[in-house]
Amino acid sequence: MTTEKQAPEQAWFRRLMPLASVAPGHPQPTANHAEAVAAFAALSALDEAIPEATRSRLFEPDGDALATIVIWHGFTNAPSQFRAVAEELRASGYRVVVPRMPYHGEEDVLNRDLVKLTPGELVDHLNAVIDIAAGFGGPVWVVGLSAGATIAGWAAATREEVSRLVLAAPLVAPVGFPLPLVRLFVKFPRIVPRLYWWWDPRVKAKIVGSPHAYPGFPLPGIMSFLHLSEWLDDGSVRVGHDLERVVLITNPGDFAIRKDAAKAFTSAVFERHCSYLGEALIDPGLKWMHDFVDPLSPSTGTTQQVAAILLASLGTGEPTAGGVLVPPLVTEQP
Repeated sequence: MTTEKQAPEQAWFRRLMPLASVAPGHPQPTANHAEAVAAFAALSALDEAIPEATRSRLFEPDGDALATIVIWHGFTNAPSQFRAVAEELRASGYRVVVPRMPYHGEEDVLNRDLVKLTPGELVDHLNAVIDIAAGFGGPVWVVGLSAGATIAGWAAATREEVSRLVLAAPLVAPVGFPLPLVRLFVKFPRIVPRLYWWWDPRVKAKIVGSPHAYPGFPLPGIMSFLHLSEWLDDGSVRVGHDLERVVLITNPGDFAIRKDAAKAFTSAVFERHCSYLGEALIDPGLKWMHDFVDPLSPSTGTTQQVAAILLASLGTGEPTAGGVLVPPLVTEQP
């Protein structure tokens, strides 16, 4: 993956606007399968008021698992987004954990609860999930889409149990947001406009797609994810161990996030800390949107295509994912 280590705009504003100290995490990895299952039950108990379709999910394979794959869904979506893909991966011999991110998956899709989200809650959430995955034994791999990729990146950087990372369209900067503005909003959250941001302002709540995904969000609700990516990008949080593999999935049809920022972020944070760095480029002719996963949303891949992309990115599948990745998965040795 050829990128600049640091884009020119990524230097001066981070020096001028240092962030407060990182929210501490408190990992407590489970020791065995029984403890992991019990810890997942405790995590699931948080979903008591959440609709069945959008609760955290654990998919156990028949027999021993090849690896445990943790998949974080996208911003304003829910575990339902990856349910079919997780079933496909389970059938291929993988254990899959699809956790519900805080304040996501609620029955009222027009709620404003994301405004309550804090970076500390995200760190506590991801640590609880990796604590579960650790107890199952065997490799732990993490995958995330959009804001879920931000969480997956943090988990890969800070938890030694994680050995492989797939970042699908990581949320580093939304389209139209200069990186200095992202930093300014993260540094001074009180100046973030308290408006509700519709994904499609033309139709607002009538947007076509998954009935479980929110049609918009209070703008402050996205800041905690950006806080994590800024901490990683400026070196406040460093990758604490060597990873086997890090792959960025780039979708040319994605107009929700800044792809240049995602590429620079992946290189700057992980290039020196992995044996295998790559970029998986989705065929632009497919014209898939930012959410290329949810079968209930328009302009997405099939379940089989998405699973093939993830396995290719994780290094265990056919490199072209059946022709979906063009050219085939590009990799380089740091």
